[in-house]
Amino acid sequence: MKSAHLSYYSRFPEAPISWWVGARSEGWLRRTTTGGQPKRPLRIEHPFWKQRKLWCLLSVHFQGVELRFALPEELDLFMSVMSRNPLPSGRSLVPDCAIGRPNQHWLSRLPKEAKPWKFRQAICKYLSECKTVKEFRAFYQQRPIQFKFEGVCASYFEVHAAVREQLSASRR
Repeated sequence: MKSAHLSYYSRFPEAPISWWVGARSEGWLRRTTTGGQPKRPLRIEHPFWKQRKLWCLLSVHFQGVELRFALPEELDLFMSVMSRNPLPSGRSLVPDCAIGRPNQHWLSRLPKEAKPWKFRQAICKYLSECKTVKEFRAFYQQRPIQFKFEGVCASYFEVHAAVREQLSASRR
């Protein structure tokens, strides 16, 4: 059985792939002293969540597998990974994972019924032709989603990388 439907929310309806495409709930502000020395970054609520008053969630039910997409970028990422043969490993999709398999990756959380090549071909075809998916994309097309905001870093490590870059530039 195949079906897809849209639902609308006033708050961002986080989906399993949201974080992997850049949706963040918290951010970090770089700070410096009056002398220009870097200070400990300040944790803030990321502006990503407040950029829209209305969010759309696409729910897809396909041959017993339920999927949720909150952004068109999630749908694009899902289709690009699922259309590969062989299916990439979680390790290849998360190169920063130090040891073991990245168990928190959305692909590792996907049900085993969704992983055979025949199923992946069918769902990619369905998602590319479905009228509801086109409506979902049209909803976000009028005002595209913004992931990067001036002065706000997505992670603590990004803050430190920016500070190191700033210090090395000032030394040149």
